[in-house]
Formats: sequence, structure tokens, C-alpha cells
Amino acid sequence: MTNATSNAPPAVPRRIANWRRPRHAVLALLLTLLLLFGALAMPASAAESRVLPELQEWANAAPDAEQRVIVRRVEGNRAADAAVTRAGGRIIGDLGALDAFVALVPGRALNSLGRHPAIQYISPDAPMRSTTIIDSSQLATFYPATVNAPLVWARGITGRGVGVAIIDTGINKDLRDFHDRTNNYSRLITRQAFTSFHASRLDKHGHGTHIAGIVGGNSCNRETAVRCRYIGIAPEATLIDVTVAGDDGVSYVSDVVRGVDWVIENRQALNIRVMNLAMVSSVAESYRTSVLAAAVERAWFSGILVVVSAGNGGPDTMRFPPANDPFVVTVGASDTMGTAIRTDDRLAPWSSYGDTQDGHVKPDVVAPGRAIVAPRSYPDAVLSTNQRVVDQSYLRLSGTSMAAPVVAGVAALAFQARPQWTNDQVKCNMRLPAL
Repeated sequence: MTNATSNAPPAVPRRIANWRRPRHAVLALLLTLLLLFGALAMPASAAESRVLPELQEWANAAPDAEQRVIVRRVEGNRAADAAVTRAGGRIIGDLGALDAFVALVPGRALNSLGRHPAIQYISPDAPMRSTTIIDSSQLATFYPATVNAPLVWARGITGRGVGVAIIDTGINKDLRDFHDRTNNYSRLITRQAFTSFHASRLDKHGHGTHIAGIVGGNSCNRETAVRCRYIGIAPEATLIDVTVAGDDGVSYVSDVVRGVDWVIENRQALNIRVMNLAMVSSVAESYRTSVLAAAVERAWFSGILVVVSAGNGGPDTMRFPPANDPFVVTVGASDTMGTAIRTDDRLAPWSSYGDTQDGHVKPDVVAPGRAIVAPRSYPDAVLSTNQRVVDQSYLRLSGTSMAAPVVAGVAALAFQARPQWTNDQVKCNMRLPAL
């Protein structure tokens, strides 16, 4: 596990935007989010086929999957209904007043149906979204604004429905920060333990709960004193607790591997699109021989976006798995300097970076990781020393362990907005260089 500390690190003279820029893509999360979600408001270019372009993109990406669509007829021409049936579709409802019907249609059939003379237009029968949004007006932390998250929340993108597995010391599911917006149920849907050491059911160490809060905490569900002051990056994401460390924070590689394997086996049932691993091995080893690297690669190849912390060793320390694996998203830590703007951000001097023993440059991206405030699991948790406590129920911690869940939260937002995207596509967009 990467070390967490509340002491402010000394400033370093170079800014993030200039750090190893020729070889290294800095995490332009502001740019990434604009690229991912700004396109939602842009008009689609005209297409020959009368299918909503975004729907056609989904169909092209998954031609065997059924798409739930609304088909509008041309002047009541029922030949549209017959065309859909011949193409392998199933009509499941009629919208008589609109001269349209609802159907489940194979993705591969949409393009040709969009050219049928009896069909006026095909659009998705999209799920409705509550108009309730996350109130960011009371935020007491800068890191969500640094990655532009509040603007994305205002568009209804909150990570809702996206599963994020937290492989760590556990999560206190009783905290209201992890409930849904009505407080009727917890968004932490399951806990699985794979640890060789004693681990309390609700995280008596505190590391995992803090990380879960950075990914998907939401104090808007708390009492008035702290309401909406501390909000994670994806405040409506579904959280999966995979406990691999004991109350003292200690874990073996084998514990982590077993936890990763469980995530892979349950990824589809729980819609796990993202896995956060804020730990590194204590032994330097090439990813080519590391069992831990092999485990996270298997998760990556199964379609899970794997986010890992770089470590807190400073320069030339990128030799520890899984942070040195070329496939995963390895995250270093930046210092926001107490502001929401990115132009004054700096690389935290303790954040690991450099070449791996196999010649790969790491980390892949950096994100806010110094003095990050998120929920504390218990008053007597291992990490709950007095100098770290904020507003009684929160902790201020620093480390690449805090930076990784920022990226995991961004990934959850991306997958909600673009569910057809792969983990490779999300990683590629995160690696875009800052302008």
C-alpha cells in the first residue's frame, strides 16, 4: 500500500504541464472531460441513414447486441413495422399519437433500416434520468473542480450505474456518503474478503474508505453541517468492496491476486467497468515475471479499466508491480496548490516516476493527490490521527493512493457517458497531452 501522510510536501520548481512533456502525457483531465462530454451538446453531422448518429455508433460497436429503439413511420406507413420484423427485430410497443413504435433491433440491422423508405427516423428509447443534480455550490475541496467534475455533474453524468471495484482495506458501508440520493439504500453493493490477516468488516484501518470516498462519496446525504462539502468524482457510482488487507493495512501479493480474480469473474454481473488498486508490491520485479502484473493484465484484457497508484518513492522508483505494468493506468500525484485551476499545479515531489526496468515510462497520468479530504471510516481507525481529521467525519491524506481514485472516478463518468467505450479508449483519452 502506498503511504499516506498529512504533511505538506515542499514545493518543486517545475509545473505539471512541463513535467517530462515530450515523452509523458500529463493527465489533462479537464481537457479529457470536455472531449468526452462536450460532444454531447454538439450537433451531429448529416448522415445518409436516418439513425441518430450516436445510436449508430453503439450499434457498430456491438452489432450482435439488441438496441431498444423508437422507430417513426413515414405518414403511417406500416411497411416500417414489417421491415423491422424482417430484419430480426421485435416490436414491443406502439406510440400511436406519434405514429411510431418501440422495438428491439439487432445492432447490425440499424443502418439498412435507417434507409428504408417507410421509416422516417430511428432514435434510442433511452432511459430517463432524474433532474436532480449534485449540488457543488458548497464544495470545500478543490480536486473535483480541478478535473472539471461539477460541470459534468450538471449534465447528469455522475457515474450512476457504473461499478467500481475498490481493492483495499475495506469500506465502511454504513456511512451515508455511500448511500443513494434518497438514502434508501447503500451504493456499496457487496463485500468480498481475501486477506490473510484479520480485517474488520467495516474497515478499521481507514485507507479503503477514504479511497472509496474520493471515487464516489457524497456528503450531500449527510447532516447539515457537512452537507455537500465533500463529494467524490463519481458521486453516484456503484461501489464494490474487495478487502485484501487487514486492519493494520498489511496484505500479500496472493491476497490481491485472489481479489482481482474475483473481480474478473463477477465483472458482468456487477457491471464492473473500473478497478482501483492503490497498492504496490514491496519487491521490485519486472512485469514479465510478476504474478501481480499478470493478474491486473488479465483484468485489463477482460475489459476492466485498471487504475493503480504509482507509489511514493520520488524519481526513478517505477520498478514495483503493478505500477510498472504497461497496460494499466498508473497514476502519479499532483499538488493543486489549494486552487481549482490547473495552471499552478505541481508534481508532488514524493510521487514516483521514471523508467521501469523494462523501458516503459511511468506514470501514465497524474491527478490531485495532496491534502485530499474524504470520509474516515471510524474515529479510532488506524489513519484517524487528530491532525488529519476534518469536520469530525473526514480525513485529509496525501499520496498517490489518493490520486488513483480521482482517475477511477473520471473513468466511471466516462463509462456512464459512453457505455460502448472500451477501457483502451478511455485510457487513450486520458493520455492526451495538456495544451
